[in-house]
Amino acid sequence: MEAVFEWFLRQDPDGDRFGAVLRESLDQVLDGPRTMRFRYSDLRKTEKTHVGTIVEINLGKEFDLADGDKMDYSVAGHDVDCKYSMSRGGWELPLESLGHLVLLTWADDGASRWAAGLWRVDPRHLGRGAGNRDKKRKMVKAGQERITWLWRDAPLDENLLLHLPEDQVARILAARSGQQRINELFRLVQHRIIRRDVVLTVAQQKDGPRRARMARETKHLGGEGIIVLGHYEWDVAVANRLGLPVPRNGEWVSARVAPADSEGPQSFSADGHWWRLAAPDEWVASAPKVPRSKALGDVE
Repeated sequence: MEAVFEWFLRQDPDGDRFGAVLRESLDQVLDGPRTMRFRYSDLRKTEKTHVGTIVEINLGKEFDLADGDKMDYSVAGHDVDCKYSMSRGGWELPLESLGHLVLLTWADDGASRWAAGLWRVDPRHLGRGAGNRDKKRKMVKAGQERITWLWRDAPLDENLLLHLPEDQVARILAARSGQQRINELFRLVQHRIIRRDVVLTVAQQKDGPRRARMARETKHLGGEGIIVLGHYEWDVAVANRLGLPVPRNGEWVSARVAPADSEGPQSFSADGHWWRLAAPDEWVASAPKVPRSKALGDVE
């Protein structure tokens, strides 16, 4: 237990890689870019049961884990099984896992939280009876109290469409073209990070990221005073100056801006003028042109 615990923390001290895998796995099963789905409840029953397999595969790839002798992985020379649940404490364990270490993972899209911990499967802390059709038995509360947590209640990257008001989602998805839907997304959702997968789901086009970059043009949102910032040197600097969430690779944030009288602590320079965040009801003729700058990290 101690060896496996320390191995994971050495590989991922803050849990960033682990959380990213869980987010990616959920997005992969929802398959929004092809289906426009963003709710777990929209999945078919067979797809829901497949989430755990996707998580197991993606974690193995991310951490370059070899197959175990009897369990899913070999970690620090020890067999470790991998189990996933969409509900906290909902793990079901097969008979062959008895006595083995298991990596328990959980993610809640509604709460935007996730967790991962280690547990040695103890029959005394499994539900009585024959179990489900696969003879898997659910962990009882006494077992949950004995989990050694690697990360507990960590923040999961937001499933944005799931958390927007229904009328806003309807307005975004009702637009006829991919560009119009992207424009409406950045128009209605400002000062919040918008991930690449959300852009692809809304655009329903392979060039969704290009549509996000085009949204800042004067003929689209630029003419309404809205700038769209991505993971570029100039964009990130402006986001920092304005106190906006700073986009990472494959993320964007939008905001309405207005001319500033002079340089200030929350202003930026563009087109020969100083700019600031616009007040909610303030009329703005147009936004400054967002210049081309160096991409930070991987290309979007």
